[in-house]
Amino acid sequence: MNCKSHITSQPDGTASVVHCRPCNLRRRLHEAEVFVCPAGHPIPCNPGCQLKRSLAWWGIRDDGSCGCDSYAAKMDAWGPDECFRRIEEIVEHLREAAEKKGLPFIATAARIMVGRAIEAARAEATPPPG
Repeated sequence: MNCKSHITSQPDGTASVVHCRPCNLRRRLHEAEVFVCPAGHPIPCNPGCQLKRSLAWWGIRDDGSCGCDSYAAKMDAWGPDECFRRIEEIVEHLREAAEKKGLPFIATAARIMVGRAIEAARAEATPPPG
């Protein structure tokens, strides 16, 4: 059983807060951390969380210059369907963040990465058959 979770962004943009409603547990979630509440309810990683995981694998993290943590929390609140509708907006944010960090940027690669984050979030939120 998945937690009926709620993920919100912190005002300082440093973390998100996950809330396991069955357990009434709240916890700050950092970086690409996966959270499972003490009762064993896994909290699915939404698109922003998935994108942060992918970027962290490449060594790209929010250093405070790009607002990526708060944008990821916004994506998590939007969910997969709204992120899909806003994919160009998300890609534009990634372009601006890459520019601020002095990193190369390829729009097609960013679109693929965002699309994969959306699909991974959908897959993680869907319970296995049977």
